[in-house]
Amino acid sequence: MAPERWLARAWSALVLIAVTAPRAHALRVVDYNLTNYPSVLFPQRQPYFRTIFAPLGADVVVSQELRSQAGVDSFRTNVLNVNEPGQWASAPFVLGNDTNNALFYKPATVQFLGEWSFYPNPANHLRLVNCYRLKPVGYSAAEAELRIYSQHLKASTGSTNVAQRLAEATGIRDSMNAMPPGTHAILMGDTNIYTTTEGAFQKFLENQGDNDGRLYDPLNLSGTFNQAPFAPYHTQCPCLTCPTGSGYSGGGLDDRFDMFLPTFNMNDGQGLELLVATYKPVGNDGLHYNLNITDPPTIPEGADYASALWNASDHLPIRVDIQVPSKISVAPTLAFGNVIVGATATQNLVVSNPAPLPADALDYSLLADPGFTAPGGPLTLAAGAPPANQPIGMDTSTPGVLAGFLQVSSDAPDNTEVDVTLSGTVLNHAQASLDSTSALLAQSLDFGSHPAGQFATLMARVHDRGYNSLRARLSVSGGTITGGDGRFSIVGGFTPSLVSGVAHTYTVAFNDAGATQDLDYNGTLTLTSADEALPGATAQPDLTVSLHAKATSGTTGVPGEVIPTANRLYPPFPNPVDGGTTLRFDLAREAHVELAVYDLAGRRVASIADGTLPARQYGYAWDGRAQSGARLGAGLYFVRLSIAGAAPMVTRLVIMR
Repeated sequence: MAPERWLARAWSALVLIAVTAPRAHALRVVDYNLTNYPSVLFPQRQPYFRTIFAPLGADVVVSQELRSQAGVDSFRTNVLNVNEPGQWASAPFVLGNDTNNALFYKPATVQFLGEWSFYPNPANHLRLVNCYRLKPVGYSAAEAELRIYSQHLKASTGSTNVAQRLAEATGIRDSMNAMPPGTHAILMGDTNIYTTTEGAFQKFLENQGDNDGRLYDPLNLSGTFNQAPFAPYHTQCPCLTCPTGSGYSGGGLDDRFDMFLPTFNMNDGQGLELLVATYKPVGNDGLHYNLNITDPPTIPEGADYASALWNASDHLPIRVDIQVPSKISVAPTLAFGNVIVGATATQNLVVSNPAPLPADALDYSLLADPGFTAPGGPLTLAAGAPPANQPIGMDTSTPGVLAGFLQVSSDAPDNTEVDVTLSGTVLNHAQASLDSTSALLAQSLDFGSHPAGQFATLMARVHDRGYNSLRARLSVSGGTITGGDGRFSIVGGFTPSLVSGVAHTYTVAFNDAGATQDLDYNGTLTLTSADEALPGATAQPDLTVSLHAKATSGTTGVPGEVIPTANRLYPPFPNPVDGGTTLRFDLAREAHVELAVYDLAGRRVASIADGTLPARQYGYAWDGRAQSGARLGAGLYFVRLSIAGAAPMVTRLVIMR
């Protein structure tokens, strides 16, 4: 098989795949010379145009040889919006000296920013060139703008026509050079250029002092196009013998007049990019050089499609996909919360590239303020890929409140720099203690020696010593009593507690019922604790409370516990006090009890007991300290006993210092 025929068959297969395969939603541009629309064979051609556009999935359609605003309205209404109802709009039509350009676009995917037109050759105002400014929907940065120059250069061979095309190309190039640096643009339309050596073609590709408008040929072809090796790229004319009354040029497919010529920055791998593999003359299988497109073999799109191309125009449409710029999505804040010194503190920054496919890969880097760490980069995330989880760390070597920013720099034009707020708090370890002012891990509770029924309850207080906003709370998770013949118990049973600035009190009782007289009973209360459940938490040393009690003979005659017949609050003893005192009361029935100390202003300064207690006599040793552990100042205080269902009882207490 001849090389050119093999190339044509390969091109045919690519065309079939490109036209029929599902496409990702970025920007698809179709350029189509409509040939004197609507002057010729109107409206007979409209059904053929509908057939042609139905499978193309275009977002932008650029056309030449429009005759009037009525023609623009007709094509939009009777072709594009019939296939895709309500989806198409058109740019304002500019009437010039000859046939003119038109732009159709989908507002759902493309923003129309404006247009202008000019005659490229001041000496001969033949046809207008239109510049249309567009931007993909969802983008705001100037880097996302695409300018489309639609032109129709002077036709035919001969030195005069060649010179006219060169003059027009020069004017177009001058206009494109005047674009803001970095502007992305594509020149498209019917160039009427026969060979790459022609001056007009060279002018478009020429290296000049100002190259903002320098163009390149994505197909990278070289030579005279009206030859068999270029058959896969020909766009004129799909008819050898043409429809009656059409006025089409005829001759079969033999010229590459219709082209996409983009600026160099649409081939740099970044942002807006022309995807060369999607550049196709629609319907050209490379096997119809100098033939009707309806001649054998049937094009991959089918006989009906070939017939539509043959009838609609003396040009084939060309189409190409445009890659859109990357996007970036990150959360505005990243909170580490509370952790404890020495913990491994890591949060994932979720980075995504939600740009519609095909889109540029997101290139980004991360820079964290002191106190935080981040992977430096460069990092890359393809459009359509799952979000990336970037580990952001926080320094936990010393306690403190940390705050700062994570700078996310990227090539997403709408968000080249994003600042993510970082915050977290590093806490010191809790300090379990039985005293608020010193590290006390062991103490004794001596219930004394009393006759049966005369034992008061005693309190063990658990502190998170030195607690402040930069210290973890203390989690007391266990309280067990061993020894003492099982006679010692925590009133109400053990319940876990979370201790911060206020101590937690465990009330311990001695059961003297049936106790052996004059026998020392000894037990141990062990309280286990740890830092609250945060990253970096560690266990705290056990707190141990030694317990002692002795039952003695008395005058009651009947051993055992005496149940009071009435509620009663006794005066503290001793009173006044300089150190500790005992607060005693009788409880005639099981009830919820609150025993607390108040100052003269009515503020509660210490909670002695709070819970449901069984009926019995109670005595609580109190060390004259506030709930926080601080020593109360000298003065008058009130002890208040509140029993559910009964009137409160109050007695006075004087502290002397």
